[in-house]
Amino acid sequence: MLTFIVPVKSERVSGDWLGFCNLVERTFKSLCNQTDQNFKIIAVCHEIPLINFQHKNIHYLQVDFDPPIRKQNESDDNINKRREIDKGRKLKLGTKYAKETFDADYVMTVDSDDYVSNRIAAYVNNAKENVPGWYTKNGYLHFEGKSFLFATFKFSYLCGSSVIVKPELLQYFFEVDPILYFDHRLTILDNRIRLKPLPFYGGIYSMANGENHLMHVSNIKKFNNHKGWLSSEGLKRIITKLKNYRFRFITKKIRKEFSFFG
Repeated sequence: MLTFIVPVKSERVSGDWLGFCNLVERTFKSLCNQTDQNFKIIAVCHEIPLINFQHKNIHYLQVDFDPPIRKQNESDDNINKRREIDKGRKLKLGTKYAKETFDADYVMTVDSDDYVSNRIAAYVNNAKENVPGWYTKNGYLHFEGKSFLFATFKFSYLCGSSVIVKPELLQYFFEVDPILYFDHRLTILDNRIRLKPLPFYGGIYSMANGENHLMHVSNIKKFNNHKGWLSSEGLKRIITKLKNYRFRFITKKIRKEFSFFG
C-alpha cells in the first residue's frame, strides 16, 4: 500500500493561514482522487489545518517541536535552512508512522500545495517487481492564477512532490546537499539503488502561490534573470528553458486526472 506523507507548515510561520489551509485542502482533494483507494495520507503538522474536506484515508500526526519562526535579523539563507529542516523532520516522522501504523510498502512525499496524478496509487500498488522506488520525471509547472501549464521532464529536480520509495530508503535523501535538507533530486541512492521514472506525468508543481518559501515570485525572478535577459548568460538560459519546458493548455483530462480545479 502507498502512503502519501504531507508536511504541513505551522500557523505561526504562515503569512496567510486561512489562504494556506485552502491550498492544503485542494492538495488533499487531489490525493484522494486516486483511482485505487487503497492508500493513506499522513499530514504531519503543528496545528491541524482548517479545512472542510474530510476523507477516511486522511490522518493527522501533530508534532510538539518548535516551528521555524524567523528571528530578528536572521538571514534568508538561515531561515530557509531551518524551514527545510522542519519539513524534513516532518517527513521522517510521517514515514516512521506510516510504517509502524499502516505497514506501508511505499511512501510518497507531497508538498502541501501541489497536485498529483490519480494514477499513482494504482501504479505503485500493482507493481509486480521488487522496485526500490520511483521518481516523477515528467510533470507540470503552474503559476498561480494562470490558465496554462508548462510541461517538463525535470519535475523531480524542481519539485518535492516527486519521491516514491520504500520507507526505509527515505533516509538517503537527507543531509546530502548544503542547501536542501531533503534532496528530492536524487534518483540514485547510496551509489547503487536506482529509482525508476514514473511512466506518466505525475504531478503539478504550484508556484508563486504566496506560501512557497523557495519559489515565491521574487526568487523565481532572481533564479531566472541573474544578469538580464539580453546578456549572453540570459540568452543561453532562455534557450535552455525552451528545451526543458513546453507550453500546455489546461484540458478537461488534466483537470480530472489531477483534480485540478483550484
